[in-house]
Amino acid sequence: MIEGAPILTAVAPHWHDEEHLATLVRDWPRDARFELIVVDNGSDGDLTELAADRSNVRALEPGRNLGFGAAVNRGATEAGGDLILILNTDAVPEPGALDTLVEGMANHPDAAGLAPRLLGPDDVAQAAWQLRRLPTLRTLVGYCCFVEPAPLPEPASGTPVEQPAACALLLRRSTFESAGAMDERFWPAWFEDVDLARRLADRGEQILYWPDAVFRHGLGASVPRLGYGAFLAAYYRNLDRYARKHHGGGAALLLRAVLVGAALLRIVLLPLRCPRRARGRGEAFSGLWRLAAGGVGSWRGR
Repeated sequence: MIEGAPILTAVAPHWHDEEHLATLVRDWPRDARFELIVVDNGSDGDLTELAADRSNVRALEPGRNLGFGAAVNRGATEAGGDLILILNTDAVPEPGALDTLVEGMANHPDAAGLAPRLLGPDDVAQAAWQLRRLPTLRTLVGYCCFVEPAPLPEPASGTPVEQPAACALLLRRSTFESAGAMDERFWPAWFEDVDLARRLADRGEQILYWPDAVFRHGLGASVPRLGYGAFLAAYYRNLDRYARKHHGGGAALLLRAVLVGAALLRIVLLPLRCPRRARGRGEAFSGLWRLAAGGVGSWRGR
């Protein structure tokens, strides 16, 4: 192991994902330049045992579910490196990926950060899901109608990207801190990375796509554990928060009206089509009904 202070610190919020976390810790380089901080938002065991023989891996246990954004902030305050890698527990760097990211940042001193290439278990690139444009009001209306924007083609190396997913995203610590870090109000997850990307863009900062650094990514381990209804509530409550913050109260009101109508229509169409994330029509009905009620109630509560 190379001795000395870390130059890159990965912060990985963890929530009941022990299998993926064990793989991440196992494959994390035994190299003191690369630090891994796991922030435990909830677990089914003792995480300290995972890193018992690893001096460059440690776990923080805040004692409650901070949410993704607050967990990233907590880990970043403990980080030893000047580069912060925001990481999902199901995103694992391939050998050499971390060195490649460090070299990329050195070669592009004006870049705020780098987005590595994500490959699924089937070796298919996830750029169409990972890299998106910052959402316009029209895009948000589409989300409220359960319609995803058209995917973008995978860009060339070094291309600026507007909104890279924060499942594996490298940022300069100084930039992350000066931009205000993650907005912890986006609890427990979703849209905190969109909000951060928007604030970076407003500051004139650029994040570059860096496909020479490859990570293996499971593409979403939280939704099945959370449940369809809880996912819908968290996702659209945070969409509402994002719209209000960046597009104003009138836009948020419009989006809630669209969402309520779209959720009720989807309930009517359940005999013909069950949402793919739901485990059955009963779960789908319950989740969509709660979503419509939340929209009418202006997302009372957290």
